[in-house]
Formats: sequence, C-alpha cells, structure tokens
Amino acid sequence: MKKILVTLVSIALLLMLSCALAEEVPAINWEDVHIEDTGIEGSWYTLNAVAVQFWVPDLFENKDITEDDDESMVAKFELPDGTAGIYAQYIEGFEGATIDDLVASIESNNGKDAERCTLNGLDTVSYSIQDVDAVYVAFVTESGNYLQFIFTPVSDEGFAAVAQLVTASIMPEE
Repeated sequence: MKKILVTLVSIALLLMLSCALAEEVPAINWEDVHIEDTGIEGSWYTLNAVAVQFWVPDLFENKDITEDDDESMVAKFELPDGTAGIYAQYIEGFEGATIDDLVASIESNNGKDAERCTLNGLDTVSYSIQDVDAVYVAFVTESGNYLQFIFTPVSDEGFAAVAQLVTASIMPEE
C-alpha cells in the first residue's frame, strides 16, 4: 500500500510540475500519465448524458445514487470504509454558459483558489470552498450546463494524489 501511495504522490507531483511550467493556461493530458507503471488497477466509466469518460481506481466502489443524494448527482464512488469519495454532479439551468460564466459563478458563491486548466481538451476550472475538505473540478458541457467532480477529503495527501490521477483522466468520450 505504501508503494502505491508513493507512486500516486510522484505522479501527482509530475502533473503539478507540468502545470507550473506552462506559460498560459496549463494543459493536462491523460496520455502523459503512465498508469500502467503504477501497478494500480482501475476501471473506466462513462457519463453518457454528457459524453465524458474517466478512470477510477478499483479500490473505490461504484455506489448507487439514492434519494438522499443531491438530485444533480450522476456518479458516486467511495472507499468501502466511507473515508473518501469521488462524486460527479451535472448541474442544469445554465444553458449557453461559458467557462468565464462558470468562473464568475464559482467566485460569487465563495469558491476559492479557482485555477483554469485544459484537461484532455476540456476547458476546466478547479476550486475549493472554504471550510469544505474537498476540491472541485468543473467544466461547461456542450449544452452549456456544468459538470463537476468533487473529491473529498483532500487533506489526506494519499487521497489528494488519487484525486489528481482521476482528474487527469477526465476526457470527452471516445
């Protein structure tokens, strides 16, 4: 387990370095991540309604969406002990919105540390919310609505590295 954690942290640092070296909006591409070298098994999932796919380590269970979940929830993955989660929300009602509209919405709703990035060709913004132990990765869909992934708890360095790997995998459906 420690070897996997060290590998995840190393990959996360490489992803951060590529962003730091970029002159303009940083670009992250899954093809630059050599997941097979980590020995981490994972599975690909597709959100058909928005034509997006992403990779999740098999340590996470794909949970059913329940009545208790937010109505915008479209995917939910959690560790068996419930200590970490990866969630996807499709937020409607913003038809025709742009990435600038999304950034403005984040900032007007107490979002902090908003950073734009091109993620496998998707214009994306990541942000946090004060007093919430999560990081959010959001983008505008073709219809102009928002899709956001939520990763929690990011205060756990090992999970933060997992969040960066999953984030690096988010891409248009092939």
